[in-house]
Amino acid sequence: MALAGDPGTVIIDYNPFASGPSTGALDLKFKNQGGADCDLRLTLTSENGAIADDLSLGGVGIRLRPRELSGLRASDVKPGAFIFLVPKDSTAEAQFDAAITADAVPEAGTYTSDLKLLVEDVDGNTLLPSIPIRVQLVSTPRAQLNLAGAAGVFGSGSSVEVVDFGEAVTGATRNIFVQVRANAPSTLTIKSQHGGIMRRLGDVVTDSTVPYAIELEGAPIDLADTWSRAIDPPRTLAGASLPMLFKLGTVTGQMAGRYQDVVTIDISPN
Repeated sequence: MALAGDPGTVIIDYNPFASGPSTGALDLKFKNQGGADCDLRLTLTSENGAIADDLSLGGVGIRLRPRELSGLRASDVKPGAFIFLVPKDSTAEAQFDAAITADAVPEAGTYTSDLKLLVEDVDGNTLLPSIPIRVQLVSTPRAQLNLAGAAGVFGSGSSVEVVDFGEAVTGATRNIFVQVRANAPSTLTIKSQHGGIMRRLGDVVTDSTVPYAIELEGAPIDLADTWSRAIDPPRTLAGASLPMLFKLGTVTGQMAGRYQDVVTIDISPN
């Protein structure tokens, strides 16, 4: 019995904010050079010899499971072991998937666990030296932002795309919430297209404008240029919810019509 090729590193590209599952693949090719079929007993262990049923990398739960239709079956004798048939004079591939069993929001980075694969026959006799297996979870820096009409966990509340003051009145206010989450320290940026004023819409060219101001968590935002602030939300799916206030300036003597500005709010991981 021989191992054909290097199993390589099992890499899981983990996005804590994605809706779909994250997995990694472990494919092991065994070559049976003998004249009889051979049932292998494969056992993954930690470096200290304990059965590696479940791993935790950056707080994310991981389990190596037989891939569907892989031919691997759980051992009836040894817990945590799998039986795999390699026919005589042939090569067969034992296929595992590293599946996520418990989600978390790990800090951006690479998390590693070094395991050993024991290759025995069904009687427990060692057929090959233990095979080193490295499992890596890669958490790429990510940040997300959502604008909502109410405070709450990320994605909760009605989405906000337009802040409408209705009929303009001096000092009128509107409130939204900037929901943010990230797995790394990030930068929040806010930019006003017209520098903190709303311009009149329509075909008539006019200098008539309506000024307004924005506050984030009670602090004024300088809309004259791109404003930025370092932000480090908790490492949770809920993230943080930041209150944002819009307030109209003096409304007197402006030409009748609809006035508008475009405010771009963004977040990016550092």
